[in-house]
Amino acid sequence: MRAGQVTRQLYICRACGLIYDEEKGDPDSGIAPGTRFEDIPDDWECPLCGVTKTDFEPFEPFEAPDIGEVVGFNGGVVVVGAGIAGWSVVRAVRSIDATIPILMITACSGDDYHKPQLSVAIGQNTDRASLVAKTGRDQANEFGISLLADTFVIGIDSTTRRVRTTRGTYSYTACVIAAGARPFRPPALNGAALFTVNHIDDWERLSSTIASSVQTRAIVIGGGLIGCELAENLVTKCQSVTVIEKQDLPLSSLIPEKAGQRLLEHLNNIEVDFLGSSTVTHVVNGDGCSIVCLETGTTLEADLIILATGLVTDQRIARSADLRFDNGLIVDSKTLETSQKGIYALGDCIAFEGRPSRYVEPISKQAKAIAYAIAGKAAPYEHREPVVRVKTPKLPITIEGLVQPEADWITTIDTEALLVMEQVGRSSKSKVSIGR
Repeated sequence: MRAGQVTRQLYICRACGLIYDEEKGDPDSGIAPGTRFEDIPDDWECPLCGVTKTDFEPFEPFEAPDIGEVVGFNGGVVVVGAGIAGWSVVRAVRSIDATIPILMITACSGDDYHKPQLSVAIGQNTDRASLVAKTGRDQANEFGISLLADTFVIGIDSTTRRVRTTRGTYSYTACVIAAGARPFRPPALNGAALFTVNHIDDWERLSSTIASSVQTRAIVIGGGLIGCELAENLVTKCQSVTVIEKQDLPLSSLIPEKAGQRLLEHLNNIEVDFLGSSTVTHVVNGDGCSIVCLETGTTLEADLIILATGLVTDQRIARSADLRFDNGLIVDSKTLETSQKGIYALGDCIAFEGRPSRYVEPISKQAKAIAYAIAGKAAPYEHREPVVRVKTPKLPITIEGLVQPEADWITTIDTEALLVMEQVGRSSKSKVSIGR
């Protein structure tokens, strides 16, 4: 290198693993090749997931041979992702084969925790240590697998059966994608400083921010399942809680209008301010607080803003492996194998007939089907709509069956304490219970 010559630097997005190469820039976003990272405007957004420049960190490529260098791993089962789905696959495989090599690759530490607890843990006096059942390293040792933590998958070559990562390339005989889904960030909110609770690291940052403030004005964008759970739990910790939702009523995609009205009354009774039929146009970030601007012209001040607008499956891995995709990875309904032989998927990242499978209940059965398919045995998976229990302890809500927008609802119980409504559609029966 000539004297005075500056070498290019790489930066990696902590949210999705995208790598910004100063030599290549980001021409699609107006960042010319050769642009140094520090010269990129502060409002620049990750072209893949929409987070801000502050969510990137310097990245040093890991020099590794083409074949995996993990000790004890010379090809076997590669599991991409270490959430509930990833560890469920490891357990299922180990239950029928104690010796097959398993390599888990995860962008986080791989710690084992129950993600559904995160939306309610905000209102409890708890910490990360109490939420984590086992560290990723201890869990890996228990199951006798190799663990590559803090490692991003760049792509999967389904022809050569290799997984390319930020720490080398690894061969597989079977690959299981358990990569989950990431929070959906509406384009209007790209670049805004927002919190999410889709991962324990996200939860820890949010919890720490709330704990360090004497009075906090919280705004939750999204009045669906997670938004309602967060709202009920935030009221015990925050000065005020406001939920902003595009639809008239909370949880409107899962429960009928009558039940939504009862939920709305409950939120108002616990002093949650619900703004229905409201759309956020943009957020102005400030030093002391942020300003949330609505389509009506109304502005709201917030000390913290939490995004609860649902999840979306990242298509990056699917494109790299040429996997069929429809709101999630398309899988065989019995074996959970994708459109490429030897690659399986489960959990939040898959979809059945275009409907994402975003609940915990089916995961253990999905993992079992995959483990048996890998072993050349049969334990076919049968997909059923899970029972959904909304974690609003003061007003329990249970949803059974697949809700069909076109079918009518019949009220079977309507008391002050309990509302039960049923829906009979062309192919299934649904039931919603709200209250005790």
